[in-house]
Amino acid sequence: MSRTLRTTRTTVRAGIALAGGLALLAGALTAVSHAGTAEQRTPDTVPGTFAADPFADAPIGYAAEAGGTTGGEGGSTVAEHLLSEYADSSGLSPSEALYQLLKAHQKSEEEGLIVYVDLSLGQEGLKESKIDIKDVENVSILGVGDAGELDGVGFKVTRSQNIIIRNLAIHHVSEGEGDAIEVTDNSSHVWIDHNDLSSERDNEPDKDHYDGLVDIKRNSEYITVSWNNIHDHWKTSLIGHNDSADQAPDKITYHNNAFTSLNSRVPLIRHADVHMLNNVFTDINGSAINARMGARVLVEGNWFENVGSGEVDSHAGYIEGPVGWFYGSSETGYWNLKDNTFIDSPHEHLESTTDFTVPYSYRADTPAAAKQAVEQYAGTGVIDVNP
Repeated sequence: MSRTLRTTRTTVRAGIALAGGLALLAGALTAVSHAGTAEQRTPDTVPGTFAADPFADAPIGYAAEAGGTTGGEGGSTVAEHLLSEYADSSGLSPSEALYQLLKAHQKSEEEGLIVYVDLSLGQEGLKESKIDIKDVENVSILGVGDAGELDGVGFKVTRSQNIIIRNLAIHHVSEGEGDAIEVTDNSSHVWIDHNDLSSERDNEPDKDHYDGLVDIKRNSEYITVSWNNIHDHWKTSLIGHNDSADQAPDKITYHNNAFTSLNSRVPLIRHADVHMLNNVFTDINGSAINARMGARVLVEGNWFENVGSGEVDSHAGYIEGPVGWFYGSSETGYWNLKDNTFIDSPHEHLESTTDFTVPYSYRADTPAAAKQAVEQYAGTGVIDVNP
């Protein structure tokens, strides 16, 4: 794959090569050939050898289906930008700089875009608390080390395909356009991986001040949410924004995420086929997996600890806990429960209501192994992103 390097990085690398001769030129080209990826490691280098490799450069689950998800690497050429350098050279705030790069990429149908976020972004220069990833293809937005942060600003992925968001801390995004990450309007092949997403669980007096942490809406599909640390929030994650089947998203995998100190919607699912694999749910106040409107959910190899209030939901009569149909919608969803662990969580009443399974190949850990993997490898600062 040929690559086109833009911003001041091109000049810096060219200067080094000229000063140092052909040997340094070869080294620079080698660095370019590997830019944009997390460090590859074999299963033998992963302590414990878990079913899912936390260092993998490609998703598993639904985002790997129907052509897969490659992000910026999917372009015939790839433009790469270190955000701090681009912001300095353009005289823009970091958020404005990222917005401008994504806006300009709308005109690049065949090109890939990789942006390395190596600093904190706020609302400076933005009209809303969001950065649009809109009408684009082949985009990766990657945090560098533990420096990539969005404070009060989230992403809205609209009518876009082949998008990767990795290794970013996104927090305290206010209501309105207030999702940390929203995927909507026929977007497809999106991989949300190794991020830290949060706000405040018991924000008083307005617990709805913050919207969702990951909301997937309006016919979006082929999405994998993996290895994220999702915590301290009221309404966590939504799949399907209303009961209408003609606007329902579909084909979504959540695996190896840590869901901690949350209230509800972990996630709330309408209509969609969803695989909840090897996640760890801890300290969920109300209810976790809320399946409605014919949703089919394979709940497999998860660890549930202190999940659910144990109260009877007044709408559908289910006990609020790890899985059920809770507080809304006219129809239930369905769940296939397979090899889960429940600790201090109301579950004696639970049984499978469907034999739904997923169409792709995968390996599953035991819940105990999944817990160990998630505690070690979920969240930011784990993968090595090399600008």
